[in-house]
Amino acid sequence: MTTTGRPLPSTATGTVAQLADFRALCSRRTGLDLSGPADLHAFSVQQPEVFWRALLDWSGVPWSGSADRVLLGDQVETARFFPDLRLNHAEVLLRRLPGVDDDAPALTAVHADRPREVFSRRALREAVERTATALAAGGLTVGDRVVLVSPNTALAAVAALAVTALGATLSTAAPDMGAPALLDRFEQVDPVLLVVDRTGTPPDVVARLVRGLPTLRRVLLLDGEPLPEDRPVPMAPLVGVVEAHGQDATAQWPRVPFDDPLFVMFSSGTTGRPKAIVHGVGGTLLEHLKEHRLHGDLRPGDTLYFHTTTAWMMWHWQLSALAAGAHVVVFDGPVAGAETLWRLVGDHGVTVFGTSPAHLQLCQDAGYRPVEDVDLSRLRTVMSTGAVLHDWQFDWVGGAVGPVPVQSISGGTDIIGCFVLGSPETAVRRGRCQARSLGLDVAAVDGSGRELVGRVGDLVCRRPFPSRPVGFLRDPDGSRFHATYFAEHPGMWTHGDLVDFDVDGTARLHGRSDGVLNVNGIRVGPTEVYSALRGVPQVADAMAVEQRDPHVPGSSRMVLLVVLRPGSVLDGDLDRTIRRTLRTEASAAHVPSLVVAVPELPHTHNGKRSETAARDALNGVAVPNARALRNPGILETIRAAVAAASGGADDEQPSPAGLPPAGPVTDAVTLDRLARIWCEVLGLGEAGPDDDLSDLGGTSRQSVRLLRRVSLELGVDVPMSAFAARPTLRGLATAVGAGRVAGVVRVPLLRPGVGAPVHVVADLYGQLHSYHRLVESLTTERPVHGLVPPVVDAGGARRAVAEVVEDTLSLLRTARPRGPYRLLGYSFGGLVAYEVAARLREAGETVAYLGLLDVRPPRASLTPGEVVAQKAASTARKLRVLLSRRGPAVVRARLDLRRSGSVSPEEQVVARTWPVFNGHRLSRCDAAVTYYLARQRLPVVGNTLGAWRRAAPNLLVLEVPGGHFDLLDQDRIGELAARVSATLT
Repeated sequence: MTTTGRPLPSTATGTVAQLADFRALCSRRTGLDLSGPADLHAFSVQQPEVFWRALLDWSGVPWSGSADRVLLGDQVETARFFPDLRLNHAEVLLRRLPGVDDDAPALTAVHADRPREVFSRRALREAVERTATALAAGGLTVGDRVVLVSPNTALAAVAALAVTALGATLSTAAPDMGAPALLDRFEQVDPVLLVVDRTGTPPDVVARLVRGLPTLRRVLLLDGEPLPEDRPVPMAPLVGVVEAHGQDATAQWPRVPFDDPLFVMFSSGTTGRPKAIVHGVGGTLLEHLKEHRLHGDLRPGDTLYFHTTTAWMMWHWQLSALAAGAHVVVFDGPVAGAETLWRLVGDHGVTVFGTSPAHLQLCQDAGYRPVEDVDLSRLRTVMSTGAVLHDWQFDWVGGAVGPVPVQSISGGTDIIGCFVLGSPETAVRRGRCQARSLGLDVAAVDGSGRELVGRVGDLVCRRPFPSRPVGFLRDPDGSRFHATYFAEHPGMWTHGDLVDFDVDGTARLHGRSDGVLNVNGIRVGPTEVYSALRGVPQVADAMAVEQRDPHVPGSSRMVLLVVLRPGSVLDGDLDRTIRRTLRTEASAAHVPSLVVAVPELPHTHNGKRSETAARDALNGVAVPNARALRNPGILETIRAAVAAASGGADDEQPSPAGLPPAGPVTDAVTLDRLARIWCEVLGLGEAGPDDDLSDLGGTSRQSVRLLRRVSLELGVDVPMSAFAARPTLRGLATAVGAGRVAGVVRVPLLRPGVGAPVHVVADLYGQLHSYHRLVESLTTERPVHGLVPPVVDAGGARRAVAEVVEDTLSLLRTARPRGPYRLLGYSFGGLVAYEVAARLREAGETVAYLGLLDVRPPRASLTPGEVVAQKAASTARKLRVLLSRRGPAVVRARLDLRRSGSVSPEEQVVARTWPVFNGHRLSRCDAAVTYYLARQRLPVVGNTLGAWRRAAPNLLVLEVPGGHFDLLDQDRIGELAARVSATLT
């Protein structure tokens, strides 16, 4: 187990961590041995009433009412905590604390262009009291809603605390978001008061907000700029209002019910209008007190700086540190370089520094070493959130900052807190979050809700917790709230993150679940892509996006967007380096179909990357709310760059440089055609002669398509084994030349062995490529041979099934005059194998094994009712595709093909084969038949097995994973091979 930093059994002053004191209290109340971290967490979720009541008492927060009823209900979605308790947010944060100097610094505001401002605890409380009195004089009261737009300043903090002191509800945003994004959020709030600092806002923002928020009664300004001439509602500087009405500080700070609305916060909004998430007073306070004091060990004497803006929940979280008696530093200036924040940490004696993986990466990439530049003697913890923190970033902190714990914390706006975070009692494991949040029953689960340990799953919380939102605004029946968090895993809060938990309770985040790519059935975590790209110095940033394949309707591909460092160019060499690195450092599944350089990636206003927006842009889907992005214009740039890169694959390709010179076997025309096929199948703009298919992200399905196209267009059947030995364009050209000389091998050896062989019948294309992975994966000592009959006549017309069967039987008898025979076939090949077996049985031969891989019965062998059922199943299947996320793209792709009149060679073969296939009537065969039924079928399709049962009375049906068209794909082949091997006699 690799660790970094040190645990925090004590603070810099040598006092025992607060968690130990709290543990002792819980042990006394329960009589339990809670000495281990796992014991304490288990108690906290198994006895929530005892845990949360103990936290309330231990924290010493002022409250009124009754705390006797701790928890009502046991359902995460509906449970309520402390229904009879009343609190005041500002009172809890600003109250006098025993043993704490009321004149010690409590809030320091740092500015880039003017001297800092320092407020003692007493001065901050008095400023809030005066401001609250002034707001109350203007009519603000309990239940009113206020919106605040401001940089991260002291005056913004004072105004926010004054609003919560009066029992009103607050919603905040950063000034650079722009009027459309602000209105998307604030229209849902129906605010009566707008508090705004016009510093950094576009000129018309205030006017547009006033016009767009009809419920506003007043606007208060935090800046010193002149009042606008047009004032539809009363406007005044907050400072002037306080001077006029707040000097006596007479306003009462009411204590409100536990679930009274405190903050309205917003989802990112990139998948639709931002959801207005309502957080209650009590849940927010208890969660933050727990996180600050028990997990972070914040206390008087600590100084916290967390780099944030007012648009992010971490702004509210940092202010809550006042309740622990800590000194909070805020900063409204720009990050001018890697040194900016570290110098702030050193200059102000910060003990707990909160940052992000992006900032740490900026520092590492710049070669900056804070330990050599600033005084970090007081720093005891570095916290990071906002994205996945990678292993190497833990290492960088250890080397460039010092031996301080790196606490990777993660939760979100949705719960205004953390599900996983640090612990003062345990060492940090490199790349992992130290602990589950106390009182939160957090786990990783699979699609069925079963807990996973040591494997990646959905992050869920299985029991009630106080900081669960009260609900959404404008969601009267709670349906949107339910659909967002509780529909996917009934009875659990589903957070939308992917996580794995180890047996020791540590966690590793793997990004958002909606950011995971599912490329033709293979799930790819983008975090793994980004980790591998650390080995490519030219790449500054990257984003992996799933795109519907424009060349293959119904399929998808991975597009890798890369932001390059200055001076770097995405040429063929760098493209190959990226692909090769991803294959070797991750896997072939992590290699993209397309690599495209872009100037920047889409980010939301709070600095988070938006894979969803990029994915919608690439798929031609209107981005639901581009205004939620800080840089929405980049989407069109990305769309154009990918379209240009994709378009190159459809154009006539030049002959690849460096291929063997033209000659009698590999002439120039053949090379050009091979390069074009290679690029079209792999979705590339150019082809290098020695580019390895695996380095380019090629899949087994693409290998099959590649050789299928070569056979259909060049008339040469290249064995998969020959191509696999040298999977490059140069190797393919050589194999094509050799194939022209050798001609068609009708009974090839696919796998050597001993004993009587198994014969695999070619598919509807007259090829064996699709069986390659299955044959490799079989666990049998028998040799495996192919049977490749001609499937078209001299004029190119499809031959009747009976003709293909006779030729196949002839090939089999020539290769093996006497039985017993063992036959295997998929789809069309399976139909031929079945009819060959029927002829053998008629002749009195022994058929020891006949395996049919999801072979649909021909329509001519179905009853009228079965024909209706089959048509219904086909319609349902099409509807399922059309109603799926990829449905619109499939429709568009098919329409485009119809308009262009362009039909792929494969589709032409399928179209010519179906009438021949469906016109055939099944013969009767008394051999034992093993039918491997694809599991992903609509139930009605199973009715057509009746045709097989009538023709083959000795039919055994076994389910195997996958659908008909992906049955032989690489990611599904293991279980299928195991079933075939087990039943192969």
